[in-house]
Amino acid sequence: MSKRETVNGGLNSLLGTGVDCQGTARVEGTLRLDGTFRGNLEVGDTLVIGQTGALEGKAYGREVIIAGRFKGEVMGTEQVELQKGARLEGDVITRSFVIEPGVYFAGNCKMEFTEADEAKLKVGPKSTKPASKPKKSDDEGDQAVLRSLSK
Repeated sequence: MSKRETVNGGLNSLLGTGVDCQGTARVEGTLRLDGTFRGNLEVGDTLVIGQTGALEGKAYGREVIIAGRFKGEVMGTEQVELQKGARLEGDVITRSFVIEPGVYFAGNCKMEFTEADEAKLKVGPKSTKPASKPKKSDDEGDQAVLRSLSK
């Protein structure tokens, strides 16, 4: 864990080496990605893509730190930082853009935010609709998983 993660309140979530996911993920705190993710990541605080991490898609966060590979669109309300060895192919929208020596960057950078950009960065409950009740079979499956984990 880097000093920066500790200063920002610690690590809340981790997708470690060997993880291969796709879809949409929303995290309220800090997320470190050391595996592979394809899709959209919405992080309320800091997104760290480690040296072994790879993301293809869109990433949103207050601060985004990339030491691995990224292809797509990255948006950081405060800062996007590319650390030595990082490879970014795509577009950056941020107020502060830091590029260390030894980085590959091919794309565009926009250093201002519109109201629409700011609205994309609100990480919280996506919907105010009441959640539908899970099917009985889902409950039974969840209970079976919980029983196997508690053994």
